[in-house]
Amino acid sequence: MAWRSVAGLALVSLLMAGCASSPSSSGSGSSSGGHGGGGYYQNDGPPDDEGIDIDAIPDAVPRDEPYSRYGNPASYEALGKTYYVMPSAAGFTQTGIASWYGRQFHGRRTSSGEPYNMFKMTAAHKRLPIPSYVRVTNLDSGKHVIVRVNDRGPFHDGRIIDLSYVAARKLDVVANGSAPVRIETVTPASLRAEQSQRNVESVRGGRTPAPSARRAQTSAEIQQSAPVNRPPPAPAPARPVPVANRGNAASPSRGLYLQTGAFGSIENARHMEARLNGAGFNPVSIISPDTSTPLYRVRVGPFDNERARAVTRQILTQRGFASRDVER
Repeated sequence: MAWRSVAGLALVSLLMAGCASSPSSSGSGSSSGGHGGGGYYQNDGPPDDEGIDIDAIPDAVPRDEPYSRYGNPASYEALGKTYYVMPSAAGFTQTGIASWYGRQFHGRRTSSGEPYNMFKMTAAHKRLPIPSYVRVTNLDSGKHVIVRVNDRGPFHDGRIIDLSYVAARKLDVVANGSAPVRIETVTPASLRAEQSQRNVESVRGGRTPAPSARRAQTSAEIQQSAPVNRPPPAPAPARPVPVANRGNAASPSRGLYLQTGAFGSIENARHMEARLNGAGFNPVSIISPDTSTPLYRVRVGPFDNERARAVTRQILTQRGFASRDVER
């Protein structure tokens, strides 16, 4: 698992209380380069008693909650590198290596200010806003879990996420110390959209959803979900503009926009652009990094008036996309 440091003061200490990874001695922890066996860094490792019912511990349940007052600066430094916190987790996906941390940090303060609990479904990430919820899929086994990001790290090169002990156990990561994974943001709206899509596919396949599944939906969820046999219409912004150049977009037209994500790589931005276009949203533009924001931003618009933007924002939510208002 990744080496972590705990400093002592205010925001900087909270950030550095997260994963401060550095190479360790050989071992199966996340600091190792692959899937080999070995020891753990310092005193870290699993709990003394590993005989817990992992299946009885549920995934984190995504909620719409405000960002923490701690752990979300525009940028911060750790181990000599500068990291930029994303303004939104909307549409974020990433592929790389996951590691985990355990007993050495159990009870210590995370970057969010919350105590770390290795028996909860949580994780640490360098750039996602805190808190965020992500689905983590083990690319070797296909297993997946949902965790709540409430910490910073891992700061070891090549690692993209540090999982809690139980999350790592569920994904078969503990034994090897690390594993290739894909992470993607999930929200209450995106999960409702996924369920709605499964219902559509079930009806088209000549099957009806199981009664237990129907009972699990609340009336509020049913009202907010798209109709089973008639998906909501694609938004039609009042003033279409050409989709920005896929490589980068120098400057979009001025007006009202909805930003659906901000990414460190053009590939992830293009992936979000393709998802939006596939869902019927247009025009979509990719804004290149500049001196104020070193990220590729994906936006829908512009809109002639606030009402048109509000209608599109509602449809984005129904289809599982998070967004925020921006003006330019």
